[in-house]
Amino acid sequence: MTVYDSSVLIDYLAGRDTAVRYVDEHADVPANAPPLVLFEVYQGEVFRSGGTDLDAVDEALDWVQVIDTSAAVAREAAVLQDALRDWGDPLAARDAFIAGTALALDERLAVSDTDFDVDGLRDALAVDFV
Repeated sequence: MTVYDSSVLIDYLAGRDTAVRYVDEHADVPANAPPLVLFEVYQGEVFRSGGTDLDAVDEALDWVQVIDTSAAVAREAAVLQDALRDWGDPLAARDAFIAGTALALDERLAVSDTDFDVDGLRDALAVDFV
C-alpha cells in the first residue's frame, strides 16, 4: 500500500507527467491518504483561478481511499517528529502527520515536493520522491 501526500495528488490532477506516470505504474497498489491530504487538495481547488468544483476532485481521485486516522497515528507522528527533531530537521506539523500515518500503517509514502526531504525520514520509512 501507499500513502499519498497532497503534492503528488495535486500534480496528478494538474496532469504533470511524473505524477501521472507514478500513479499509473502503481495502479495495482492500494492508494491511501489521511483526511488532511484530501483537505489540502480541496484547498488547492478552492484557491485556483476559476470556479471551485469539489465534485470533480472527488471523481478524479476516486482511486484513493481516504483512511480514518486514530490517536495511535497521531502518537506515531509525534514520535517520528521527535526523532526528526533530534536529527536536526523536523517536518511541518501537517507533513509530520502525513508521514506518521504512513509509518503507523507500515506503508510507503509518495511525495513530490521537497518538504519531506529531511535528514532521517528515509531511515524511518520508505519514501518515494515522485
